[in-house]
Amino acid sequence: MMENQSLPFEQYTTANLNPDILEKITTLEKELQSDSNQDIILIAYEEK
Repeated sequence: MMENQSLPFEQYTTANLNPDILEKITTLEKELQSDSNQDIILIAYEEK
């Protein structure tokens, strides 16, 4: 990789979400896992 080239997620950080939003994400993860029979993990990012 070239030295001056940034990594794809370098401009992002994990999102600081309130508990209600985190609960919605967890619920969606469980629904997706149930529908797909796969381990699903959703990750929230925001720009730095």
